[in-house]
Amino acid sequence: MPICCVKTAQVEEELNNKTKTIMRSQTVGLDLGNGFELPFRVGLGSRPAYTPGEYDIDPKSFALGPFGDLTLKRYVDLVPLSHKAVPAKG
Repeated sequence: MPICCVKTAQVEEELNNKTKTIMRSQTVGLDLGNGFELPFRVGLGSRPAYTPGEYDIDPKSFALGPFGDLTLKRYVDLVPLSHKAVPAKG
């Protein structure tokens, strides 16, 4: 299963000259399980930055394109991975 790895809570801000608004995003690494991460940007809008950790992509972030292709929506939501509790000995 692909895992989204947030390394830092740093937010990148870029001015959109056309609309005069600031676009906020955060760089996340997509670990496909082969030892390499594919960096991509997650748009934040006015939402707070994600804290460092491992996340999954929220299923609500997926959509179908005009030709039935699977796409991601403009703003991708990340869901923290819940680690399985280690069973207590005894």
